[in-house]
Parts: sequence; structure tokens; C-alpha cells
Amino acid sequence: MGWKGLSSALIILCYSSLSFAEVSGWEWFERSQSSVRQYNFEASFVVIKPNQVDSYRWIHGVQDGSEIEQLMPLEQSGVEILRRDQMVYYIAPEKTPLATSSSTIKELPALLYRDIESIKSLYDAVPGGVMQLSGRSAQLLRLTPLQNGRPGYWLWLDSQTGFPLKIDTLTVQNEVLERWVITHILPHATLPETLNVAASAELPAAAETMPTLALPETPLELSWLPQGYQEVSVTSAMVPQQVLEQWLLSDGLHQVSVFVQHSASLPAQAFRDGATTIFVMPNNQFDVTVIGPVSIETARQIAESVR
Repeated sequence: MGWKGLSSALIILCYSSLSFAEVSGWEWFERSQSSVRQYNFEASFVVIKPNQVDSYRWIHGVQDGSEIEQLMPLEQSGVEILRRDQMVYYIAPEKTPLATSSSTIKELPALLYRDIESIKSLYDAVPGGVMQLSGRSAQLLRLTPLQNGRPGYWLWLDSQTGFPLKIDTLTVQNEVLERWVITHILPHATLPETLNVAASAELPAAAETMPTLALPETPLELSWLPQGYQEVSVTSAMVPQQVLEQWLLSDGLHQVSVFVQHSASLPAQAFRDGATTIFVMPNNQFDVTVIGPVSIETARQIAESVR
């Protein structure tokens, strides 16, 4: 390359870097959320935890303004999940499909689908550098929690489309708890052929309402919530057996479950499954279990507040 060509390349590079810098963190995030809703594509991704790797095939399409989405595990015979707009179906071999009303598949990263204003109240979004990821130019976006106890997120987004290529869930020390990575993606101009049958298949309707939780009256109460969290209603389908009391907490992005059960005479236990903390604390005649994407210290504070 001659000096003239090299100068042109440097000018293009400078303008490219400038254009990335001019886009705010929340603009990048909005692009990412829009990309998983508006494009037709077939993709594969893996979810990496310290002792586990799960692989999935993910297909999405838009037809006549309606979304159709399919998620299937690749390494085991599991449940196929299908979403058609506001309906999600769980389909297992030789079983009647389970239908529920939802605009998202909960097995996909919640970060990509939750209300952006709710997320803005919890995080600061700062663009980072640009790198090559699987042969594509990727823009780093850091989501830093505004309060302690929540995980942080680093997202690598396709520089042209904003499509998420990789998402790391991090501790406050920026240690990776869980990693979500696109391993293959194939864009389509129209609805992927695989979804044609799913688009017209006859499937059951969801129940109009899920029964709400009806537990025996207890004097127990939850006296402390992490900042930004509030109690939300619990349906009976979410309640394990032998539960004396349960609370479901949400901050608009994450959900934390708190269970009270009869004592099993076990010592306190705390461990992580990827980004999810499981904390069990004995408390006189009962055990308190906290499950959710919070720090172990936050889980401990929640458990200690049950009185």
C-alpha cells in the first residue's frame, strides 16, 4: 500500500472510531434490544458456567409484523420452546404443549428484552473499545450497577447491527460468573424456512389466569428488600412443595425467590450456579432459601430479614 492509500485507510479508521464514540451507551443498548426483535436469523449460542456448558439453536423471524421465535437445546433431548408474539409454548415429545402468555422466552438473556427505562434506573451504560469477535467487528458496552449487590454486564455488539455477540455477567470485581456467546449466525432476508411450519401450527391457548399462591397463614414477614426491589405476585406453579411461605422480588430486570421451609437441620450453605446465588440459612424452626442473581452478602441480608 502506498502512502496515499495508507493515509486514506487511516482517515477511514479515524472517522470509524469517531462514529463509534458519538453513539452513547444507551443508544448501543437500544440497538441491541431492537436487533433481536426485528431481524430474521438462525443462530447457535452457548451458555458457559464454571462447571457446565449448554448449547442452543435459536431461530427468529418476522412475518406480517408478527414475531416467531424458536429455541432448542443442541446437546440433549430437551424441551423445544416456541414463541409467537405474546404466546410461548413448551413442547416436549409425547406431551401436550404447555402454553403461557409472554412476549419473551425466559431462557434467553433477560437483559435484551426488559424495559430499557427500568434498566436505566439500575445501570450506567458506557461504550468501550472495538475488537474482532468471530470475524466480526464488535463494540464493547459496559453496564455497571448503580447499587451494590447486582451483577454487572459486558456486552459485545456487532458494530453494524448492534446484534449481541457475547454477554459476560460479572461480579463487582469484574470476575466472570456466566458467559453467553453466539457461535454461529446466519441472517435471512425473509422468514427462515424452519419457522414456516411453526407459524401455522395449531397450538393450545394459554390459561386466562394462573392461580395465585394460597399458603397457610404464618406470622412470618420479609422485613428488608434490596434497593430497587419490590414484591410481586407469585403463582401456584412457581411454589415448591412443603413451602411455608414464599416471596418473589423483582427490580424490573432480575427476580429473586425467597422460600421458607421446615428445618432440615443443616448448616448454612451458599453457592453459585453461574450468575445465580443459592443461599440457605437455618433460622430456629425453619430454613430460609434465597435464589437469584444477587451477591451472597445480599442473599444473606434477605434471609436474615425473615422474621
